[in-house]
Amino acid sequence: MLALHVVLIGGARVPTTAPTCADLLAGLRAKTEANYAGYHLEVRGARRQAYLAMLAPLERRAATLDESACFPVLFAYLDWFQDPHLFVFQSSRVDSAETRRLMPGVPRVDVDVEAMRRSIGARGAKVDPIEGLWYDGAMEIAVVPDPAGKAGRFVGVVVRSDTVTLPVGSVRAVFDRTAAGSYRTSLRWRSLAVTTPPVSLHRGGTVLRLSPGIWGKRFPGAAAERALLDSVDVHRPTFTWRGNVAIISVLSHDGPYRRTIDSMVAANAERLATSEAFLIDFRGNEGGGSQTTAALTPYVLAATPPAPEPDFGGAVMLSSPDQITYAKRAFGAPTSAFVTRLVAAMEASPGGLVPLEDPPSPAPPRLATRAAPRVAVLVDRGTVSASEVLTLTARREGRAPVIGQPTAGALDYQSVSIVRIHPDHSRWFLGYPTITAHRRLPEGGMRGKGIAPTIPIDWDRVADPVAAVLAKLPPP
Repeated sequence: MLALHVVLIGGARVPTTAPTCADLLAGLRAKTEANYAGYHLEVRGARRQAYLAMLAPLERRAATLDESACFPVLFAYLDWFQDPHLFVFQSSRVDSAETRRLMPGVPRVDVDVEAMRRSIGARGAKVDPIEGLWYDGAMEIAVVPDPAGKAGRFVGVVVRSDTVTLPVGSVRAVFDRTAAGSYRTSLRWRSLAVTTPPVSLHRGGTVLRLSPGIWGKRFPGAAAERALLDSVDVHRPTFTWRGNVAIISVLSHDGPYRRTIDSMVAANAERLATSEAFLIDFRGNEGGGSQTTAALTPYVLAATPPAPEPDFGGAVMLSSPDQITYAKRAFGAPTSAFVTRLVAAMEASPGGLVPLEDPPSPAPPRLATRAAPRVAVLVDRGTVSASEVLTLTARREGRAPVIGQPTAGALDYQSVSIVRIHPDHSRWFLGYPTITAHRRLPEGGMRGKGIAPTIPIDWDRVADPVAAVLAKLPPP
């Protein structure tokens, strides 16, 4: 089964009045209950009562809020399911006229980057992990303590710009610390739309995930971690050598990176065969399409296949109007035999779970053990979705140890579609998984647990991940 992200957004309607938070929560609930197979399979009995108990105070809270203050309520509702593929998506699209209208209202702060560097150096351990100089493509953002002095608040100020809408001095983001390493965030996009994405730090604080989006850190941070990142676009994979140890670092499984990874592996294949080790670094990976890293799969396979895993049955799709629309667009030509069969079965079984019968992918070749180096897969709690496919393969094959922390656990329900939650407004969407691994979930599932490492490492306590992994790897 492929772990794909397919985004389907319907055409915009002309908005009337802004929806209330109660409207948005009701729409989100309706879309979730109609489309999310995890609701149908798992919200039963005592868990059904827990669901209603969670929902009641959120509905009371939503009744007191307007649209601008609604995100925490919507986030709390979906967070209850603990599924990384279930999320609120806020569109950053605004038309050019709205962008021009918003420009004069963007807050401005003067930041002296050299003074910021000196301050961080002087404060040492008292520096918050979010502070420092970050990059998002050609744009650089200095995250500094709130100039107004609010405790636990940090502002991200543009110090090198790549757009006229956010010139130097513009406040790009505001981070309010809620716990150690956790923040509530307001992010201003280049369109000047403002969203409140979930944020998380990875790789010793050198990677900041603002879903959807990733920033890389220029300063401060461990040099060994920064050396594994692309210095312009942190999404792009890198392939580096440290002595005779190869490291491929993959933070995104976006489809266009497949060709890049294929080229990297092919160019280094001869040297890899005699290398000391090959490290596949998926820490903080945001997901995408599992075939993006197909070239890496042979390196984690054992010389002989492992014993079969328990068979819980094949993948299924929940039938709903949104799901039928997805099926017509996501699997190739709508007139193909596969799509025609699937759509007909879904239309005949509203609210039911329909077998997907995904055509199996050809098995990748198994490298002779003597022709492949020692291999390890590096993961953390941000390793999600498509990156978990190869991680799970490595765990099952047993040849390449999985090193680090448990992954996000996003393969029970896969392949994301995004649908509008309010019929008249194009700002708020539900992202939900369209494909269910099997109909016996949560039995045999990973949601809430993730893929356990074979060799644990707390990355927050490690300055040099390569050295830490090499110290743990068993001898060849």
